[in-house]
Amino acid sequence: MTSHDSHPRRSSTHLALHIGTDWHATCHTYPNRTPILSVDASLSMFSLSPAGGTVTADHLQFARTLRDAVTIYLADCERIARAQQNENPPTENAA
Repeated sequence: MTSHDSHPRRSSTHLALHIGTDWHATCHTYPNRTPILSVDASLSMFSLSPAGGTVTADHLQFARTLRDAVTIYLADCERIARAQQNENPPTENAA
């Protein structure tokens, strides 16, 4: 008996990356192979690339969905930053 025979649920992982000020994100492109998207946040790092080194229709859909999710994330971060700026306007120089 193997572990998957006795437990019908699949293993899973949830990763959370809380971005501070020590980050770096880049997309490495190459003339004859698939790109690699890398995010480096000090002690944590992850990379995304097509499985098997082949760009498929499924991977294109993933990349488009990722782009759309990042666009929504950015818009919401910008909304929150504007709200915070409006709640805490800079103090004027009293001199």
